[in-house]
Amino acid sequence: MRGLGKLCIYALCALILVACSGKKITILEPKELSTLPQNANYYLPQDLLEFPQIDSKALQKDYLQKFFAPWLQAKPNPNIDEVFWIRQSLLKSRGWGENLKPYSLEDGQRILDSMQLDLYPSANKKAIIVRNTHIRAVPSVLPKFSKRDGYPFDRWQNSLIFSGTPVLVSHYDSSRRFAHIESAFVYGWVEARDVAFVSEEDAKRIMSWESYITPNRDNIALLDSQKHFVTEARLGQIFALKTKSQDMYEIYVVLRQDNGNARISTLKVKSQDFLPFPSAFDQSLVADFLTQLMGRAYGWGGLYEERDCSALVRDIFAHNGIFLPRNSKTQAFYGKNSIDLSKMSPKDKEAYIIANATPFYTILWLQGHIMIYLGHTQGKAIVAHSAWSVTSGKRYENMLGGVVITTLHIGEEYNSSFRHSKTLLERIGAMSDMTMLYQKIINPEKL
Repeated sequence: MRGLGKLCIYALCALILVACSGKKITILEPKELSTLPQNANYYLPQDLLEFPQIDSKALQKDYLQKFFAPWLQAKPNPNIDEVFWIRQSLLKSRGWGENLKPYSLEDGQRILDSMQLDLYPSANKKAIIVRNTHIRAVPSVLPKFSKRDGYPFDRWQNSLIFSGTPVLVSHYDSSRRFAHIESAFVYGWVEARDVAFVSEEDAKRIMSWESYITPNRDNIALLDSQKHFVTEARLGQIFALKTKSQDMYEIYVVLRQDNGNARISTLKVKSQDFLPFPSAFDQSLVADFLTQLMGRAYGWGGLYEERDCSALVRDIFAHNGIFLPRNSKTQAFYGKNSIDLSKMSPKDKEAYIIANATPFYTILWLQGHIMIYLGHTQGKAIVAHSAWSVTSGKRYENMLGGVVITTLHIGEEYNSSFRHSKTLLERIGAMSDMTMLYQKIINPEKL
């Protein structure tokens, strides 16, 4: 009876959706979310793999070289089309705002005018992010959805960037509320109050720090000696270490002064909340991180400080000293160690993945999405990923809404021969092993 009751509820929801929207789309809760354990530790192999001992100095050097890249370049990127990639769409694609009303082309022109591109670059200053903040494609906090019911895909939301990240301030909008920044992994606009300018002397000092740690859990509030909130430590973030004792670490943080310049300070944190950076390859540690994040809401481009698919992958492997790009496709092909699966049949593709992928250290890529392979059960590959939904049969939307564990067949039961949407398995184009990438990092001539 309980199952029948659920079916009735789903049917009622479907009728309401059709009546209200005029679209024949049925929202479903995928069966796999209740039948598959949503705990990554469950999928750990009985015999954990023994990875070769890492060269921590080589990994840290490679990571920091990429991390500090904006401070090492001579000037901002002069290619306006690359830096301001969004500008072409502002006068072509109207989109919808937060009030579900369409933007006008005049709205797009106003935003374009506010960017003052004829003056770019109007700045060339080393800076650092002082609080976890959003990087926007335009100098505005307003959203743009490509369709009226396009939530949560705000096309002007670019990424989340952590405090302590080195950037280059290259430009300002007409209001000077927004600064355009270049980081090692993404370009975009941030609120100017969220960056602090770093002098050449302080930049050299910051880049000279030798020891780093990384959080072993997410959302750790960091407080000063007066118990005032300073910032939040996130999985995937690194902090320079000043001193350590058995119970406490003293870490460096950079704060913004009233004049906009940076001030180097320190905070004390509990040593139990952090790991040495970079950490050794360890399947059980990746499983622990993923389990912590299970059920966390989907965050397109870091919306609401949550993670989308590529942010999840990027943050999960950062503790190993692997500095991945922001985009899912570039993550898969980074290091040129990817394996093309696009020409295989679905059956051969899944068999190849199960036979050759490294559980918890292989990523699987399809256009617009990326996942972490965990292992297999009953002949099906198991993945962890952050996803909004999966479409089945052109009219069913399997709602995932965040970080979940699924097979590559999720939603397949709602497909039919007449209305068939490609499954995740059918769409997979490549896979990449993070342990192989490590070998290329410590042997850069192979990159």
